[in-house]
Amino acid sequence: MSHVANVEVEVKDLTLLEIACKKLGLTLVRNQKTYAWYGKWMDDWHTKDAAVTNGYDTKDFGKCEHAIKVPNSDYEIGVVKNPNGTGYRLIFDAYDNGSGKQGKAISERLGGMHLPKLKNEYACAVTTQQLNQQGFRVTRTSRAGKIFLKGVQ
Repeated sequence: MSHVANVEVEVKDLTLLEIACKKLGLTLVRNQKTYAWYGKWMDDWHTKDAAVTNGYDTKDFGKCEHAIKVPNSDYEIGVVKNPNGTGYRLIFDAYDNGSGKQGKAISERLGGMHLPKLKNEYACAVTTQQLNQQGFRVTRTSRAGKIFLKGVQ
């Protein structure tokens, strides 16, 4: 089966995405032109979360500009050009074929099919950079799975 999910995040800075990946034990591989997935579109998933219903052509599944490797998963996250022409989006095959090492391993590690842990880390990296550029020193704390940033001038 193939359930290629569209992750609602617009990535504009690959260096900041790389920082977010490292925080989560992931590896951004720049210029990797394919990402691992089931390998065949089965035309079996058309929900609002599906990449196919968000402007991605199924013939481009498996193709990307960069890829994110996820430990303990045979599948990867594709960093693909945003269909609207600005920045990148993330897509990956979210289907679990029962092996526990496919799409389910990615979503379990990153907080669910919408990858909230990766989105949050990317947002923290963007915010930290913006605050640093404005002259703030940023400290980060975590409590109960939530990230808090504090900027001091």
